[in-house]
Amino acid sequence: MAIADIHEDIIKTHILTRLDGQTLAAAGCTSTQLQTLCSDHKLWSDICSSNWPSIADPLVSQAISNFPSGYRSFYSDSFPSPSHHLSTTTSSPPTTNIISSVDIRYHDELIFSKAESTNTTPSDWFQSSPFRIDLLGPKEIVPSAVKFAGEDQTLLSNLEKNMTLSWIMIDPSQNRGVNLSSVNPVSVQRNWLTGDLEVTFAVVIVPAFLLHNKDYVNCNIQITCGVKEVCGVLNVSRVSLTVLDMDSKCLSGKESMVILQGLTVAQRRRRRYSGGGEEQKERYDEFIRKRRERKENMERKERRVDMACVASGVAVFMAFWSFALSW
Repeated sequence: MAIADIHEDIIKTHILTRLDGQTLAAAGCTSTQLQTLCSDHKLWSDICSSNWPSIADPLVSQAISNFPSGYRSFYSDSFPSPSHHLSTTTSSPPTTNIISSVDIRYHDELIFSKAESTNTTPSDWFQSSPFRIDLLGPKEIVPSAVKFAGEDQTLLSNLEKNMTLSWIMIDPSQNRGVNLSSVNPVSVQRNWLTGDLEVTFAVVIVPAFLLHNKDYVNCNIQITCGVKEVCGVLNVSRVSLTVLDMDSKCLSGKESMVILQGLTVAQRRRRRYSGGGEEQKERYDEFIRKRRERKENMERKERRVDMACVASGVAVFMAFWSFALSW
């Protein structure tokens, strides 16, 4: 039996509903009939809701309704990774707000989900201040149902292997979105001072139009977790996004919005949610290595300048002393 011989209701109800987003998009390219069936709004709505529960928030669903093809356009923007090279800026005017749709999972179990709007209205204060989005208050803690037991190294390893995060930024002025997360952690370590667990997700890009061509910019997402000693329950106490330069300094609001708005319209690269974080981790490790080399080079230059100053001072002193003795 050919696919065309199957009743459309059976295809829509019993076949297409079992497909993921990538397979559904591929199926829609095979025939005119399937293209029509695969463009169903509810199919894409269900797929997006399954991947990103935070989009159920009215703030996000309203924004998605303005996308050219609704949830299908949203999936097309949010599932792939943005390009590593950002060579052009967006021509759109500065937006007055951006929407963050964030979901954190451990072993596919949802442990954190939140949508939040950030005011980005251009002003002297916003454009010159360091850009940062915090989804939790200073004393806010979100508990989860995840429990840990065992050695510290095992805990770090489990978080690195099994925690995933999606941070979708929506720009309502362009009706576009982009996933700013590496999906899998690029770094997991324990803070030596507080004892908290710091899980880092990052997308490293080269914005040739903003900084030097060889510089990197890191869309850095920091998750701070804790584990209660008594019951071993994992909790989340910080979820934040910053845009860092090679010196680990936060870019200003003006520079960060140029980067973020540029990423929403940048080319996309295919991403695999399962085991697809190796490339992002390699780029992050390269970013850290370049940053360390940059710091070492600056320290060497400063030492040479210090030595030159000392040598000049000694030379002046000797000349003065010789002049004094000659009298």
